[in-house]
Amino acid sequence: MEANPGYCHCCRSNVIFNVRGEWLRDEYVCTNCGSIPRQRHLQYILDKYHSGWESLVIHESSSSNAHISQFAPLYGSSQYLPEIPFGTESESGVRSEDLESLTFPDNSIDIFITQDVFEHIFFPDKAAKEIARVLKPGGIHIFTAPKYEGLGQSYQRSLKNVAGEVEHIHPPEYHGNPVGDGKALVTWYYGDDFEFLLSSWSGLPVVTYVTLDRTLGIDAKHIEVFVMRKPSL
Repeated sequence: MEANPGYCHCCRSNVIFNVRGEWLRDEYVCTNCGSIPRQRHLQYILDKYHSGWESLVIHESSSSNAHISQFAPLYGSSQYLPEIPFGTESESGVRSEDLESLTFPDNSIDIFITQDVFEHIFFPDKAAKEIARVLKPGGIHIFTAPKYEGLGQSYQRSLKNVAGEVEHIHPPEYHGNPVGDGKALVTWYYGDDFEFLLSSWSGLPVVTYVTLDRTLGIDAKHIEVFVMRKPSL
């Protein structure tokens, strides 16, 4: 197994990064905090281009770790829990939110974070508009989502019909999920037009960051970090 020393932006430590398998996106791990490349890349972008982010109002949808919350006292998170009224909390204190219809007020959040969430949404256009709505002027949506090299046009894999039933356009595919049965249906494959779609859905400009740096533990396929910024007043 491969290993290399470096600096991890998730735990802010000098660490050893271990390669535990061929799929680096999930198997290139910080031996100190357990983070994986896309998580380290996102926090590297925050640290490098958004100094002082730790003091801002942050909300993360479908969080599965404490890599960001440990540094940010105004951090909040939510999960998609349709059995619980949106905007309220479960008995265990987990907030329920639907990205396609958020309960937060307009202009209320400085940084909205989603990590590998947009490929599991039936209506990402609605989610992008909702996130843009709740961002404060000057606020950002920073996120990851697999973008497939060589795929010219993004396409939907599964949809919800007017009766609310799921229909599969392509054979169903699942990724891991921090809640429920541990499976999240892949609803979209994103390709070369992803940034154009995001901008048209949200009305905001999109910046894409690609970093390959083993000294930061950042190396994998689908490693892009995307940032949409709401204009300042």
